[in-house]
Amino acid sequence: MAYSNFYARWHSLIDKIKTSFSAIFHFVPSLVYMGFVIIGQILAWFQVWFIHRQLSDNILVLHYNVDFGIDLVSDPVFIYLYPLLGLSVFFLNFIILAIFHKDKHFKILVHYLLGAAAVFGLFLSIALLAVFLINFR
Repeated sequence: MAYSNFYARWHSLIDKIKTSFSAIFHFVPSLVYMGFVIIGQILAWFQVWFIHRQLSDNILVLHYNVDFGIDLVSDPVFIYLYPLLGLSVFFLNFIILAIFHKDKHFKILVHYLLGAAAVFGLFLSIALLAVFLINFR
């Protein structure tokens, strides 16, 4: 009896996930935002790969402050945290959107959450460009 209860709950959960993903993927602006997020992620990973490939030392300047100069120096592996942070922001916003797929303000939430993830990816690419310019120019 316990097995069938677990099986029923599992399939109920899968059906709810399918319904929420269907609501997100059938709304056209969400596809546009996800396209921007994917392009931004590809650009960020390419920038990180290019910066890591250009390094000759085991030291990388990750932040520069105009008032104080260099204030964050680290191992080059830590540059991979930048695109991972962008990816985690997207997934967190996507999960929140999937949870609220039945809300009456779902369409506005799509614009807020996925739009914020796309803008975050844009600022992430600008930050990686700054890291490149600080280290190599």
